[in-house]
Amino acid sequence: MNSDYKLPFTNKTDDQIVFQNPWHSQLFAITVQMSEKGNFNWKEFVEVFGETLKKQRTYLNNLNGSNDYFSCWLNALEEILIIKKISNRDTLTLLKEDWIEAYLSTPHGKPVNIKNRSV
Repeated sequence: MNSDYKLPFTNKTDDQIVFQNPWHSQLFAITVQMSEKGNFNWKEFVEVFGETLKKQRTYLNNLNGSNDYFSCWLNALEEILIIKKISNRDTLTLLKEDWIEAYLSTPHGKPVNIKNRSV
């Protein structure tokens, strides 16, 4: 492959980093690992992801392939976790709230840690 070929969703060529942001690659890896461990099969995920993309295009008209694309990916992963009864909306909402609180209260350059919630 020509090394000047630009990969989709990146500003990089095929011999450089593929994902624009670390969370994109982390989300991709988590999804692949969950599928490989049997939580859902890849076809199921792709179907949910496709529906999520269709819904999002209705609101955005066009996805640019960066954060918007991976936000759809995250929404699809959350949806399949709910469908498969691995999690539920309330738990995912609490986790998001904990994450927001953690990263907003963490000094710049320090690792973000979510505190254990006593439920």
